[in-house]
Amino acid sequence: MGGHGYSGWWGHMGGPKHRGVVTYQLSPYEMKTNAHLISKGTHNFFRRTSSQLGYILPGVFLFWAVTHYGKKRHEWLNSKAGHAAQHDH
Repeated sequence: MGGHGYSGWWGHMGGPKHRGVVTYQLSPYEMKTNAHLISKGTHNFFRRTSSQLGYILPGVFLFWAVTHYGKKRHEWLNSKAGHAAQHDH
């Protein structure tokens, strides 16, 4: 039916207290987000990319092959030879 009234804002709902929850926070001034970006970042980029090529290249090649075939087929169907072949049936 209706609500029970105002029960408080988020985080202060009046329910039982949570026990055993520990949170950690690191100051943004202590983090070095761009440390060694140039010296180690480029090496890691190429190492990680090269390890994934076996998974990426087959899909890229399949996409290229289907697109290439479709374009050539479209060009042929719109050519004089393609029109003649379609109308001979």
